[in-house]
Amino acid sequence: MPILSKGEHVWLDLTEGGEFEVPIGGVVKFSDTGQMQVVDDEGKEHWVSASNASKIKAMHVTSQDGVEDMIYLGDLNEAGILHNLLKRYNEQNIYTYTGSILVAVNPYQTFDIYNQQYIRRYQDKKIGDLPPHVFAIADNAYYFMK
Repeated sequence: MPILSKGEHVWLDLTEGGEFEVPIGGVVKFSDTGQMQVVDDEGKEHWVSASNASKIKAMHVTSQDGVEDMIYLGDLNEAGILHNLLKRYNEQNIYTYTGSILVAVNPYQTFDIYNQQYIRRYQDKKIGDLPPHVFAIADNAYYFMK
């Protein structure tokens, strides 16, 4: 069984072979010889015994809190990308870069981030100078059309 301490972030593989299943992020809440309690990203508790140790994998530090540009994810895989988008969405950061590509997650609510102040803020800035935003992509496209 991997030696993990309370508070460490892990990948919990609960997949059963389904086409759209991926490991889910979690945090170790209890770890003792032969068993570990993990609370996943959805708040569900899971007990993992030594016989199921292969279901637990340590999470890379860049995946724990999320990153603005997913190129920098240490766990650059489907689970890592989905976990990053979930983390950012929960913090009301609906835009995320993958290099120069903007990924947007629909918040199903209105944010006050589409006004003149934001347009000026992103004007003449390079992608990555400020947090991800559709105005950064638009200004960058405009710059390269000149």
